[in-house]
Amino acid sequence: MSGRDTIVTTILAMFTGRVDTTHQITNARITIDGDTARLTALVEAQHLLIADPTTHALLKNPYDVDLVRDGDRWVIRRLRIDNTWYTGEPTVIFG
Repeated sequence: MSGRDTIVTTILAMFTGRVDTTHQITNARITIDGDTARLTALVEAQHLLIADPTTHALLKNPYDVDLVRDGDRWVIRRLRIDNTWYTGEPTVIFG
């Protein structure tokens, strides 16, 4: 997916009222070069169906993020998420 609005709209449409989700972020590494930065991290995402919490999908994903300084904050310029492994039912995420 490309573009913040497209990503947010797509994810919210798939999850709102249907899926509860939690994320744990580990092994974050950040390299700053002036007004740009690169972040890598491992993210574990747990997704549970609201109607049946025993139906779940658990994923481990490496994140690779390019950031740019925007005043006093950093914003994402590019985000790549790869999947290393998952357990459970993929339809929890994709319907």
